[in-house]
Amino acid sequence: MKKNILIAWCLIPLGFLVFHFSLGERLLRAEEATRLQLQARNAERLGSYKKAVEIYLAAENAAHSSDLALRAQIRIDAARSIIKAGAPLEAAEQMDLLLKPATRHPLPKGLLSEARATLGMALYYAAYALRIETSSPSMWRGEVEEATRIFRDLYHAEMQTPGKKLAAYHARNLEATVLLGRTRRAELASLAVPPAARAALDQGVASKKEARPE
Repeated sequence: MKKNILIAWCLIPLGFLVFHFSLGERLLRAEEATRLQLQARNAERLGSYKKAVEIYLAAENAAHSSDLALRAQIRIDAARSIIKAGAPLEAAEQMDLLLKPATRHPLPKGLLSEARATLGMALYYAAYALRIETSSPSMWRGEVEEATRIFRDLYHAEMQTPGKKLAAYHARNLEATVLLGRTRRAELASLAVPPAARAALDQGVASKKEARPE
């Protein structure tokens, strides 16, 4: 009996060590990552987009490598700030990277839709800036067509859900993207430019696209 009690007492520290270096470590890192994520969201609300991106990246690094959902959400948040900072093409690349391995590590349905919507918005604002900055349809048509496809798919998928909570949101984005492709350049330039598109113009989005390797 005493031997069994002694063994049990010896195993208690081992249990704490296992918890600390497995689930415990993941929970601690998730807590730190969430703290940084909230800090980044506050910077984003204040319009400090570059600062927000830096903090989001720190938050993703803080999260445990196995905490895929949290890391994905933080990357989506970061992409949103990257768009607002005037780099929609870079944000689109980040969302592409997040979505491509989905077959190996499937994202939760909600995160998958959010990532695709963020990709669509990145392409929309890139196309908006490209339409104003360049006269060549080849520079923006691909972005418009892909964004249109994304928002159309998201809208149809949402219409199949019981609540249809995001149907109107996706429908507005789809309508805006289709209109962007059909509006003449001169007319588009006379309209108020959305802040994210203005930021992309200020960053010279067309030159960045031309500089990217095929």
